[in-house]
Amino acid sequence: MKPLVSPFTASPPEDGPRRSPPRAAAPVGDVLAGGPAHARDELLRLCIEAAPVGIAMFDRAMVCLAASRRFQADHGVAGRELVGRNHYEVFPDIPQRWRDVHARCLAGASERCDADRYEAPGLPPKWIRWEIRPWYEPGGTIGGIVLFTEDISDAVARETELRRWADTFENAAFGITVTDATTNTIAFANPARAAMVGRTVAEVCGAHVLDDYPEHERARVAALLAEADRTGRVIYDTVFLRRDGSTMPVQLDITSVRNADDSVRYRIATALDITDRQLAEQARRESEAEVRRYGDLLRTMIDTMAEAVLMIDAEGRTLFANTACRAMFGDRDDIGSPEWQKIYQRFRPDGVTPYPAEEAPIERARRGENFDDIEIICRRVNGESDLHIVASGRSIRSETGRHEAAVVVYRDVSELFEKTVAAQRSAELFEKTIASIPDAFLVTDENRNFLHLNPACKTLLGIDGSRSLDEWERSYAIFQPDGATEVPHDERPLRRVLRGEPIDASELVLREVATGRDLALSLTARPIYDGDGVVRGAVLLYHDLSKSKHIERQLRQGQKMDAIGQLTGGVAHDFNNILTAITCTIEILAKGVADRPHLATIARIIDQAARRGADLTRQLLAFARRQPLDPRPTDINGLMSDTARLLRPTLGEHIELATAMADGLWPAMVDASQLSTAVINLAVNARDAMPDGGKLTIETANVTLDETYAETNPDARPGDYVMIAVSDNGTGIPAAIRDKVFEPFFTTKDVGRGTGLGLSMVYGFIRQSGGHVKLYSEEGQGTSIKLYLPRIVESEEGEEDGPAIDAMTGGDETILVVEDDDLVRRNVITLLEDLGYTAFAASSGPEALKLLDDGKEFELLFTDVIMPGGMNGRELAAEVLRRRPSVKVLYTSGYAEDAIVHHGRLDPDVTLLNKPYRKADLARKVREALAGPGAPGAGSRKRRRRTTHEPPGEGA
Repeated sequence: MKPLVSPFTASPPEDGPRRSPPRAAAPVGDVLAGGPAHARDELLRLCIEAAPVGIAMFDRAMVCLAASRRFQADHGVAGRELVGRNHYEVFPDIPQRWRDVHARCLAGASERCDADRYEAPGLPPKWIRWEIRPWYEPGGTIGGIVLFTEDISDAVARETELRRWADTFENAAFGITVTDATTNTIAFANPARAAMVGRTVAEVCGAHVLDDYPEHERARVAALLAEADRTGRVIYDTVFLRRDGSTMPVQLDITSVRNADDSVRYRIATALDITDRQLAEQARRESEAEVRRYGDLLRTMIDTMAEAVLMIDAEGRTLFANTACRAMFGDRDDIGSPEWQKIYQRFRPDGVTPYPAEEAPIERARRGENFDDIEIICRRVNGESDLHIVASGRSIRSETGRHEAAVVVYRDVSELFEKTVAAQRSAELFEKTIASIPDAFLVTDENRNFLHLNPACKTLLGIDGSRSLDEWERSYAIFQPDGATEVPHDERPLRRVLRGEPIDASELVLREVATGRDLALSLTARPIYDGDGVVRGAVLLYHDLSKSKHIERQLRQGQKMDAIGQLTGGVAHDFNNILTAITCTIEILAKGVADRPHLATIARIIDQAARRGADLTRQLLAFARRQPLDPRPTDINGLMSDTARLLRPTLGEHIELATAMADGLWPAMVDASQLSTAVINLAVNARDAMPDGGKLTIETANVTLDETYAETNPDARPGDYVMIAVSDNGTGIPAAIRDKVFEPFFTTKDVGRGTGLGLSMVYGFIRQSGGHVKLYSEEGQGTSIKLYLPRIVESEEGEEDGPAIDAMTGGDETILVVEDDDLVRRNVITLLEDLGYTAFAASSGPEALKLLDDGKEFELLFTDVIMPGGMNGRELAAEVLRRRPSVKVLYTSGYAEDAIVHHGRLDPDVTLLNKPYRKADLARKVREALAGPGAPGAGSRKRRRRTTHEPPGEGA
């Protein structure tokens, strides 16, 4: 900036030595007082006033002598009178630094500043350029100072802006070049642009614009530059060639700047490093590929599931159906549509009750409902076999909670259901229970990372995703189904599946390391393959076997009891034959030795032993459910009250007996005598469990057993029952022997205090009566045994007993005796002949028919029920009656088979003599059989009554 020039010629040169004036000058006052001087001063004042810069003149006392309008405006005192006033009076707050400058200039110094920030009173801050010089009197002395100021705020702002732009270009993170359009040489480049090609700014400037591109790219870039010159701007991706031969991906933005004649003057180019962008795009592509891979894995997983999976949108349109779904419902694209639904009629699990359309899985899924284990029977209208399915569904919702789609999973349980029905009702209930339990479903990738877990993984396996799979596996030991043989580490299920081995319904036991708790599971697993056949993951389905294992144990217990019953019945049958031979001859023997006391005593001992043996076989047959019963409609409350009166003297004073009889108790069809005996047996056992005294309670109630109870008690059927409970507060039964207490000959009593047949008789009698027995016991708390008898739902005419037949009455009729046991056969013939009858014998059914064919005449067929030769007694009687309808039939058996006994009762047209029997029993039954139905001396049988568990029309 050039120094301001003083308008006063009296001022000495700034840099030269101060010289004395050539002559003595007059005082300023004299000069200003003269005429020409006054004109000159006026001219000087006008010059100062009009000066484009601020000018002010002060004397040595800093009294203003003159000030331009620009000075006044710049210093915020426009319009005020300054001449004659002290500068410090006008500006009382002037900074000390200015006072110091004034003092130095009054002392002869000249000072200047090219840019100084100045704040005038009442004005915004500004930038000024100032200069202060002393002015001299004509005599050479300093008369005061002259102050020159110029407002340079606009210039400073422009310079600042230019500097900012220059700094921006210099420090920009992206490259900037300016290219001469005529020569195609780079005139300007910032450091970032030079760094992009591995060169210095000086090396880039002056180089040809195409030098920074690979050879194969230059023709394309030249064409793009021409395009920029034609259109004004072009943006393109390319690569820079670096000094070391490597390349850098960049995006260039070229703008052409034109002259007034529309010719291109220069080009401005910005270069942006797009390496990160390309990496991001590559990462995005890889992420999309990973998402597609996961989708493929999930789709493959769903497509390999044994369950049928159907996905529909909110309008019910089919989005996806896996292979199992198409196999289940037909390979068609409209599964789930209204047209598809017309193919089936839907029923509830009973196969009869129609399933409401609005409750069907498809409709509920379309409405966005979540549901589990809906059991339906789908019956095809074309007559094909029924489809028994269990369906579960889940709604798929958006982030806002709006229902968008639904997934329905179907399980075909048709085969399982059919097998269950064919086996028994308890197995059916068991399978339904298993079908309703959600299975644990999980998916892993090839690196053993969880990809998907359903809620059952948490409840069944304790997997919630918070721990890694390895951590979860370390918390469990895996065993073979026996619970003792540990599975080797490399043979664990997931490792096998990730090796490509499928697993189907493999049983195993998981033992929790921390608690020792065992979990029995069935595992189905499949590897997941990618398009190249490489295993990329696994899908595993764990099914809880705990409940099925429990029911299996109960079934085994029931089968064991049935097996023991069959064995016991067989033993009783053979023993009865032996006892029959003894009882048939003991009376004859006793009569023959009546005059010999010693032998008569032995005969009585044999007779007592035979009686005790007969009692034993009756007990065995009661357990085996092979004793003929005489059930009648019975007032249970009345019977229990009578039984309680009988028990009071038996129990003793140390036992308190209480009864709780329910009002409105239903009637039951039961053999009252046997029921009373059963309750007495239970009471006696309860007494023995309370040696120091206690309380025995007999209770009755109406009870309904539901499906849930029947599922866990396979020998019980759902329905209405009359319940009789015998409870005590005695010692209780240890858990280790509770499953054995109903077995025959099992007893915890001392030798000689019990046979072990009491509870087995109760069990057999109740089961033969169509009922159910349940035992509850806690050691130290007591025992309660509940007897459930089916309620009667139908009442019929009662039974009228005919007149009794006198014992030991014989006759002269002819009787055919059919008995396979030779000893029994010979004794029966002897007894019959002793009674006056004519008797002849056969050892089997075919032999008896041969006698019939040979013309043998007889009025009564006396036949054993169970015989060898392929024909039982009932079949023999049927064939004899077909040939000779007038023949009467009397059966005998020590083991009441289903041939003549149904639902615990003799068939209506059957007369039976139970083994072992005596001569009097034989005489009475022969006369009863010869009298025939309805004849004098023969009792007429009542008709059957149906219980809640016996369908109408079934009969003996």
